[in-house]
Amino acid sequence: MRRIYLLALLVSLMRSKALAEGGDDPASLYARADIVFTGRLEKLSLSPSGLNVRFEVAQRIKGKTGANKYLRALLPIESDCHALEENHTYLVYGRRIGNQLWIDPCEGSKLMSLAERDLRYIHSVDPEVSEQCNRSRLAQIARDSQIVVTAEVMGTEDTLGSPPFFRPWCGLAFTTEDAYYRVIEVFKGEVSAPNIAVENVICWDTVTVGGYSPTLSPELFKQGNVLLLFLNAGSHQPDRQRPLPFLSAYEDTDENCGAVEANDQVALSIAEAMRATPENYKRRWLDEDIDCLIGADGEASCAVSKN
Repeated sequence: MRRIYLLALLVSLMRSKALAEGGDDPASLYARADIVFTGRLEKLSLSPSGLNVRFEVAQRIKGKTGANKYLRALLPIESDCHALEENHTYLVYGRRIGNQLWIDPCEGSKLMSLAERDLRYIHSVDPEVSEQCNRSRLAQIARDSQIVVTAEVMGTEDTLGSPPFFRPWCGLAFTTEDAYYRVIEVFKGEVSAPNIAVENVICWDTVTVGGYSPTLSPELFKQGNVLLLFLNAGSHQPDRQRPLPFLSAYEDTDENCGAVEANDQVALSIAEAMRATPENYKRRWLDEDIDCLIGADGEASCAVSKN
């Protein structure tokens, strides 16, 4: 017990020192960590030194982690931050304390589904590491999608509709949750109404879910957020009751990257690429139609026509 107490005290002191020295931005987290890797938490158990965890390593990013497929570490028995869970995949920031690898969830370790910002920074340091929704991935999804738009989130099935009593993860069933939008700009294809519903598949550890519960990420799908959406026409569940005025339904093209923040650097680059030809104009569903041609310098030349 004395050893556990001393380790916990040391980790607490190191955390306080780290917070005093820098923030929780990806650059600071990466610089402070002795070990950085991605992997699936395979086993978590109580040990004489604290919580013992075993990760199946997917990618070694920083520090000496050896070549073994598995990596063992210690966690605090209690944490002020989120608790790591078995069978989820994480981006891990670890510290060496003596001959032990110590992982404190308050020091930046997070679900891979929440690590896009971190991975994008790490890519600038190590090009071998990349976020899941990188430019190459989004460009491919854009080519494969029938429809590409930007749209403002108005709500989700769980906030505006009638959420199910129980929603399983996909795999056990075909599981979706609707998100409701006001369309702002159409880059590819056509949408039949200014307000649309989009079916999103709810799968384990995906970016659009972004958490431990089978529901759309409350951060990504927060009301008022503007997202870049990659869609296909139609609905897997055409008979689903949807609130007015979101009766025009579409399918999310990709369970991970079918919806990304529109002001994200990569999303902006995809949008600009799709605006590159003169026929790609900006369309807004407002009281008036505004068509804007975006020049190479990013400036817009707009013409307004009243409805």
